[in-house]
Formats: sequence, C-alpha cells, structure tokens
Amino acid sequence: MFKTFEFKKGISLVETLIYISIFSIFILSVTTFMSSLSSSRLHNQIVLEVNDQGARVMKTITQTLRNASQVNSPTIGNTALNLNLVTYTSIKNPTIFSENNGVIYMKEGSGAEIALTNNKVIASDLIFSNLSRPSTPNIIKISFKLSSISTTTSPGGAYSFTFFGSGGLRK
Repeated sequence: MFKTFEFKKGISLVETLIYISIFSIFILSVTTFMSSLSSSRLHNQIVLEVNDQGARVMKTITQTLRNASQVNSPTIGNTALNLNLVTYTSIKNPTIFSENNGVIYMKEGSGAEIALTNNKVIASDLIFSNLSRPSTPNIIKISFKLSSISTTTSPGGAYSFTFFGSGGLRK
C-alpha cells in the first residue's frame, strides 16, 4: 500500500555546473588581483630605482661643488653640458661631471671616469647653468632626466623623472 521513495545521494548536473561557474569566477578574480598586484610592485620598483639614482647623482654633484674652490665651466651667466671644478686636492683637478651615452660620469684629475648611474636607467638632458653674479660665489643650477630601461610592454611600464637642484661653493 505504501510506496517508499529512494533518495539517491550525489549532485545533479545543474548543481555541478553552478559550482564550476562560481569556482571559475573566484579563480578569475584572484588571478586578476594577483596580476594587478604584481604589475604595481614592478612599477614601484622602477620608480624607486629612478628616484634613488637621481637623488644619489644630485647629492654627489652638489657635495663635490660645495667642496670645490672654483668653477671653471660654465662661466657666470652661461650654460654648459658639463661641470668643470677646481678642488682643494690637486690630484683631483679638474673634477668634471658629464653625460655620455645615457650615463652620468664623474672624472677626477687624470683618473678614469666613474659612472654615477647604472644600467637600469638612461640619463639625458644634463645641463649646468651658472646663476652667479660677479660678487657672489658660484651658484650652479643642475638638471637632468633619468628614464627607466623597461619597455612599454613590460608589466611595470616606463617611468621618467627630471631632477632639478642647485649648489654653490662654500666660502
């Protein structure tokens, strides 16, 4: 008289498709988030590298200028592509800062050129302007641009920054 129903244990095809869709959306979201996070980290590393090297170059130039006894080039009121200094140490005379093939160099006396930037950045537009007046110590305005080596297709992207600074002789 009474019919008993048997329940089969398991999941249906529709339930399986719903679980797979939810899991796929979750995996896609996590993958997108991780990709974005990785790209952001690479971009921050590029920015940090450019800013760090720019700050070091500017500090080296301004400290050397501050400790020099005379500026040979650029002369008062003029602009030059290199900075030529006379220092109190004769073996370091002249001390010259210049840019060649995307690298900023410092040369002291007859010694070899020392690269102030590495192969992760390209330097350009290095300009020194002598803003002094005849009665004041030499005040030099320094500007240069550093750009990252990374290509525009890399996850971190490209980054450039123009640095400006000034320094004068200590007298």
